[in-house]
Amino acid sequence: MILNDMLDSIREAKKIIVVTHVSPDGDGIGCVTALYKALNKLNKDVSIFIDDDVPEIYKFMPYTEKITRPFDESADLLIAVDCADTERMGNAKNLLRKVSKSINIDHHISNTLYATMNYVDTNAASSSEIVYQLIKILGIDLDKEIAECLYVGVVTDTGHFMYGSTTSFTHEVAGDLINNGASVDKISNTIFHKIKYSKLKLIGRVINNMELYFNGKIAYMEISNEDFTKTNTKAEDVENIINYGRDIDSVEVAVMLVEKEDFVKGSLRSKNYVDVNKLAREFGGGGHVRASGFLKKGTIKEIKEKILELIKIELNE
Repeated sequence: MILNDMLDSIREAKKIIVVTHVSPDGDGIGCVTALYKALNKLNKDVSIFIDDDVPEIYKFMPYTEKITRPFDESADLLIAVDCADTERMGNAKNLLRKVSKSINIDHHISNTLYATMNYVDTNAASSSEIVYQLIKILGIDLDKEIAECLYVGVVTDTGHFMYGSTTSFTHEVAGDLINNGASVDKISNTIFHKIKYSKLKLIGRVINNMELYFNGKIAYMEISNEDFTKTNTKAEDVENIINYGRDIDSVEVAVMLVEKEDFVKGSLRSKNYVDVNKLAREFGGGGHVRASGFLKKGTIKEIKEKILELIKIELNE
């Protein structure tokens, strides 16, 4: 029923605005750019809004130059992708009051179902998988640009197909995107094997200051404003650094806290049994059982003490 309502709303809409979350990642950017091209094929007037800068690593993607700030309030349909809650939308959340119809497409278990139509599939490995299906159902032909946008979303949100969320369907989707022109080597080399020297210096500082707790079951990392200044890096450069802690053989939970003005951005990853979505909710965040995050006002010291205590309980230490 919800799917039919979504399809009817898309077909009836004349002007559509597509948004994703702040601190945009490959999945969010892949979804909005793919939808931009796909909905243009239906002769829709489409605009994209993200209340943040596009990280340099994703600017090679088609249509990232179409992402605008501020947003256009005159749309008759809002499509939010990969946003678990309205706070993650930044100023785009104001569109929910201004646009008469809204569609929420997501795969996070913490999604708050904030739109007039909500399509949340927590079994999907990425929101790009869901958008891929939507484009197919709408009868829109895939092309090289749509395929590359969606492939970026799939490959980044599955950690290059290494995360437990990856399914056989994920590989079917990836295969179809490759068949329609997605360049595996170009995308993989750009995202996973191209690193700035400044980021490498930041990684070195983070690893050098990493701490292990509770018999090596927790890897704790933090990045201060000073770290960014000393290495000439930005907040976008922290992507995937947490995996260095998660990959330690004894670690069950990796924590990374990053200073961001008056807030602290927290990232949480687990391997086998700790539900980090539950932990992130304690700080007003959320995400997935094995990968979640939050943005909380306070100091790194305050949040570090609380998060370590909560993880200790989950570990039964």
